[in-house]
Amino acid sequence: MAATIIIGGIIQRNLLAVQVQAVDKQLKENELLLQSSFTSYAQVVRSGVGRVNSGAVDRTSWGQFIGTYELSSSIPAISSMILTHVVRPGEYETYMQQLSDQYGQSVEATGMANDQTDMNVLSYASPERATTIRNIGFNIYSDSTRQRAAQQATDKNEIVMSDQLELIADARQEQTSDGAAFLMYAPYYTPGAPIATVEERRAAVMGHVGASFRTERVFDQIFSSIDRTHVGMTVFMGIGDGQSQVYKAAATKASGPQITRIQTLNFYGQTFTIKYDFDSNFLVSDTQLRSPIYTVSFGIIVAILIGTITFFFLRGRHHRLLLDKERDVTRAKDELLSLASHQLRTPATGVKQYVGMILQGFAGPVSDTQIELLTKAYKSNERQLRVINDILHLAKLDLGRIVLAKSRFNLSELVKDVLDEQNQELKSAKLKLTTKLPKHATLYADKHMVRMAVENIMSNAIKYTDARGRITVQLKTDETGYNLSIQDTGVGIAFEDTPKLFKQFSRLMNKRSHLVTGTGVGLYLAQHLIRLHGGDISVESQLGKGSTFSIYLPHSDEKL
Repeated sequence: MAATIIIGGIIQRNLLAVQVQAVDKQLKENELLLQSSFTSYAQVVRSGVGRVNSGAVDRTSWGQFIGTYELSSSIPAISSMILTHVVRPGEYETYMQQLSDQYGQSVEATGMANDQTDMNVLSYASPERATTIRNIGFNIYSDSTRQRAAQQATDKNEIVMSDQLELIADARQEQTSDGAAFLMYAPYYTPGAPIATVEERRAAVMGHVGASFRTERVFDQIFSSIDRTHVGMTVFMGIGDGQSQVYKAAATKASGPQITRIQTLNFYGQTFTIKYDFDSNFLVSDTQLRSPIYTVSFGIIVAILIGTITFFFLRGRHHRLLLDKERDVTRAKDELLSLASHQLRTPATGVKQYVGMILQGFAGPVSDTQIELLTKAYKSNERQLRVINDILHLAKLDLGRIVLAKSRFNLSELVKDVLDEQNQELKSAKLKLTTKLPKHATLYADKHMVRMAVENIMSNAIKYTDARGRITVQLKTDETGYNLSIQDTGVGIAFEDTPKLFKQFSRLMNKRSHLVTGTGVGLYLAQHLIRLHGGDISVESQLGKGSTFSIYLPHSDEKL
């Protein structure tokens, strides 16, 4: 009996050690997530400096450049990309007139502006919104937080992150928007000017490229891959008396004692302190959590019962531990897949941007041969990004971390947009497209997820249809929902291969398999994304005569 109690105590200590290891592992993963995210944000800011250094920038060219990033979908954490210009004494009237000419109305400097000292004037902001013009001309040097961050970036010739601040809603009325926010600044200097010392950099600085962020949106996105049902997080910016809370997310299903850990990280001149409250019961399996009690109880039973009962109990416990281990390995694999896809997407996005800049002529004239090669590289990179995004969504789907962001939209317009985007592929494949779409087809669903499913089905129809073939897209509705059919005259699918269609990493062999590329996850993703909406995907096909994929989406009673 005494030995049993001692063994139970040892198991309890080992259990605590396992909990500590689980916490340390989670902290390391979170640090990598934060580092990867802030690096990708800095890369966008740094590319803006590259654009300014490549040639003159005006309102139109800045908007076109930022538009290539598609921030709202690729990097939604960035609220706006801005470009400022340092106006020296005596240059005020000339520069303000230049801005007025570009915006088609009078633009004046705001925010304690005068013509006696240097001003750092907000010149362009993208994406432009209805209120953008009200902030053009704002002197960022008039705000101490912005001025301090911009000056540090100038002096160090590095990207610097500001302290917490409020974004400007209307500079002319001196109105700010609610909610914690911060900025990233990177300086750009007069081409060819010496910038070896701080004094030379201050004399040569021409302005700054900046990115604005709302902290809640940033950390919601970064921590989206963490199961927050059992982990609470509080984020602080700054140090000492200047420290302020900028984000808080409490655990939604905490059930046991809390393990609190503090993590301090530094990114681009800013200090982040993150307080984690872990549910200790969630860090280990139920079997491990109760193992000390099981052990003591088992010792009492051993003292009473015969060895045969002991044998069967140990065998059952062994099987449970094997199942727990298998579950942990599967979960670690999915998390590693998600993290690896996230890490791959950051450099791939950068490659796409820089190749796109060269194609647009930002680096000088490009020959026809170079355009052909760069276009092939750009398209290859787009295919790579699609594969990475498919794998990333696959990992989130397997982990059950996809949350639908529903809104009301026109399904017909969405289908038209997909067809327009794939029009070039249709022309290249020499296919004829026929559409039958109603003018209005209102649906309440996650637009991005539905679009991804339609894109995958349509892409397969193009890939597996021979030249001079035909694709017919038709949308019908009844009292229960919408039915979108995509019919092709392609290679078709054998009846015995139909069960393999919607399995992970499954590719069917046919006469066009060697002509197309793919990961074998597109149909699996499409079906599961549609099923998340309560719908389904069905297929009718005959080998050699084509296929018809039907996407059913039910009407939703949800009201906005």
